[in-house]
Amino acid sequence: MKEKFFYLTMAAIAALCISACSSDDDDAGSESATESLTTPLFAEQAAHYELLDLLKPADADAPLLKAIDFSESGKILVELVDPADNRLSYVTDNAIFSGHVITANGTKIKGSVNIAVTKVRTRATDSQMVVSLSVTLSDGQTVTYDNSNDETGGTVVTTGAADDEASARLARTWNVLGAILDLKSKSQNVKAYEEFSSRGGLFYMEDVLVEAINQGVELTPKEQEEFKRVVKSITITKTGLFVVNYVDGNDDVAQWEWANDQKTAITIRLMDEEMGNKFISDNTWIDIAYKGNRCNLRMETALTDDDNNDWESVLTLQLQE
Repeated sequence: MKEKFFYLTMAAIAALCISACSSDDDDAGSESATESLTTPLFAEQAAHYELLDLLKPADADAPLLKAIDFSESGKILVELVDPADNRLSYVTDNAIFSGHVITANGTKIKGSVNIAVTKVRTRATDSQMVVSLSVTLSDGQTVTYDNSNDETGGTVVTTGAADDEASARLARTWNVLGAILDLKSKSQNVKAYEEFSSRGGLFYMEDVLVEAINQGVELTPKEQEEFKRVVKSITITKTGLFVVNYVDGNDDVAQWEWANDQKTAITIRLMDEEMGNKFISDNTWIDIAYKGNRCNLRMETALTDDDNNDWESVLTLQLQE
């Protein structure tokens, strides 16, 4: 169910809502309105490291380490693969990059990743990487990944981050200001519009859940339970990751790419075939608009719920640097 919740999240904080609804956002999207965005601290070091040989942990039943990403805003993401069914999972935490070493000392990831070359932005280049990480999985199990006893560590393909201006604007960790629910159904005779704001810098999904249920949207008990999670931030990287960061630390991950030549919209591709739900499907189109240090992500979708009621929804995720 957790995998499916990624798009419930997006459908609750960005596509059941519409950003161009208030005078505050009337000029969002103009190129000149992005001047107040700062350059993230680790913009130069952002990269994706794909291990050519999966790194095995000491525990034979634990997942294997497949790849490591380091984001512009100082987040490390480890990609793991289950040896039994090849299912992917992800763990993220805060980190720093100094010289050619990524160091993490968070609640989910502790340790270091030593890159043998400092030119980490070079695309598709073989490098050597020494990993010494302790990773806490979603079930609470702590797993150690360590190839420091190997003579040169593991061989990786390093994929540098995109260097275009549009990607540089989008790629950072965004705070969630709020969302707006614009929900319509002819079959249910419903036309609802509701704004939601973050509280204490956090976005409570349950606020949107209550409104959706009040308007007649059919959600299963499990879906309702997942809506009770709290969103801390959204991390978007130039290496193509879209991460919903939750307070509980069990983040959801998707991949994104530009949807048009103008680079004013992106599509999201699910990392797991079991992700997605009745609100959002794979290859969802998301329009992007900027104003000052704010960014709005707008999705529009049509759906049919379990009772065969037709719904139209627009969701805009309101973000701030």
